[in-house]
Amino acid sequence: MPTTATALPSHRLSPTAPHPAWHPGLNWRGLHVLVTGGTRGLGRALVKALLARGAWVTATGTDEARLAAARRSLPQVRWLACDLVDPAERQTLVRALAGLPLDAVVHHAGLKVSREFTGPAALDDAPLADELDLNLLAPIALTRALWPALRQSAAQRRAGVVAFAPAHVAQGPHASSPVQCAALAGLQGFAQALRLHSEAAGDGVRVLCAESGTAGAADPWAPLYDAANTLLDALEDGDDAWTWEAAGATHRSLGGALAGASAY
Repeated sequence: MPTTATALPSHRLSPTAPHPAWHPGLNWRGLHVLVTGGTRGLGRALVKALLARGAWVTATGTDEARLAAARRSLPQVRWLACDLVDPAERQTLVRALAGLPLDAVVHHAGLKVSREFTGPAALDDAPLADELDLNLLAPIALTRALWPALRQSAAQRRAGVVAFAPAHVAQGPHASSPVQCAALAGLQGFAQALRLHSEAAGDGVRVLCAESGTAGAADPWAPLYDAANTLLDALEDGDDAWTWEAAGATHRSLGGALAGASAY
């Protein structure tokens, strides 16, 4: 997996560097954040929003043309090519992150396959496995692999945050993509259980479940930037869930609940 990218400034990522704030009241300045699926959509908007708040960002993608364009437009980001479905490439990504503090992970990478689920063309199970792997298994496996680094960030009172921000809403079933909807609903359940696990184990890692959708505005980037900034606001304010509702992006503290109706 190619890993050539702009190096992150070591003096800003020192494991012993003090952090000015502890969540709630999280301050992104100087933190190192991984965003998967950062070359398009909400992922790209999150990368830009994090940069604007002073974070150092590593972001992944799979499309070489999009990665090349991203490197040209945002050279301050460490762009890594990674097929998250491939366990070997996930491990390469983990190794590429080793040796640097990792303060937060935002899972955005996903796959939506529109299909006639019960039609004649639905007999091939391979696309089903890819959809389940990228939307559900990959973020679970990557979170487990990166958990020690996130736990260390929490222990050092820097951050220690994992956010699941899938590209499409988990709680609004779509007739054309039942497999993706099932996978994202499973991811939402995993996020809720992981947050409870972190609390019970005393790991100090915060887990936030974000629900988003497909922008339909004339300028699709406007709602995406709004959503990206609102998601970051939710993390800064110590909320447990973030919901993009029809009226706009809103975040709220839900206590133990991570679910919520969303549509856009």
